[in-house]
Amino acid sequence: MADLYALDLAFDLLDTTPDDVLAEVRRQLTGDGLLSTRGPAWRVGGMLVGEFGPGERDGWALTARQEVHEEQLPEVEDLLLLLAPHIRPPGPVGRLRFYEHEAPDLLVLREGRVVQLALDRR
Repeated sequence: MADLYALDLAFDLLDTTPDDVLAEVRRQLTGDGLLSTRGPAWRVGGMLVGEFGPGERDGWALTARQEVHEEQLPEVEDLLLLLAPHIRPPGPVGRLRFYEHEAPDLLVLREGRVVQLALDRR
């Protein structure tokens, strides 16, 4: 049994985001970074992508869809903790779905933090 999750992120960063934070996002999208895989997903279906660039409004836009292992979830949390103060509010920033579940949990910016809102799976 694989402990894989589909991670979908889509949000804007403020134009005041520090250069070192922007550099970390770029690093995560290249090489062996958390958001660097491209091509067909192994277990969660669809394609794995990651894009980062100037946003439609002032600032930056990030969109990524990745397949992450349960062991990588602390790294996801660390990245979101780094980015949370710079995300343009309000609203959802992404979704996280265990590959065997039909519905994802929402990732939402609340009081300067990204929190996971689990759906009722009854």
